[in-house]
Amino acid sequence: MNSTRTEPFLDRILGRIVDVAGWGAALSGLALVLVVGGNVLLRYVFNTGSVAMQELEWHLVSPIALLGMAYGLRHGGHVRVDFLYDRLSRRTRAGIDLFSALLMVVLGAAVIWFSIPYVGQSIMMAEGSPDPGGLPYRFLLKAFIPIGFGLLFVQAIAQALINYRDVIGMVDPAGYATEMPGE
Repeated sequence: MNSTRTEPFLDRILGRIVDVAGWGAALSGLALVLVVGGNVLLRYVFNTGSVAMQELEWHLVSPIALLGMAYGLRHGGHVRVDFLYDRLSRRTRAGIDLFSALLMVVLGAAVIWFSIPYVGQSIMMAEGSPDPGGLPYRFLLKAFIPIGFGLLFVQAIAQALINYRDVIGMVDPAGYATEMPGE
């Protein structure tokens, strides 16, 4: 969504938070490429390796996925069958997107609910890698679960409200023009 001066304040704030999370996911992706490249170089050129570096590879996948979910939803990057979807009316597309957003709200709430005790236990134990030479602070990695799904939950609510307005044909009194993701 593009920011405008008439865009609701909370949506602008949420948009900035989600965009920062998206940048975090992108930077994690860049770091992952560098770590994998470094691991390949160490293994095949210098004939050595590191358990911590190998663990870092999959540790970086978590923020990519978990921080990128809300960003993908906000910017219309999630998978759908576009060749069918694009042929539908705006109101029908909004109805499909509303249904999808409501499913994501339920999914996000469930994952947050069930992950909090899991993450809390990990924090209480100061969980780290069980492998010798592995990375400490695994609990920080697990904390991305409720954070990522919390961002998805809030963004899904915002998307549901936008699509609900489109389904019922409501025009925002503040002049905030709703736009479909990807338009």
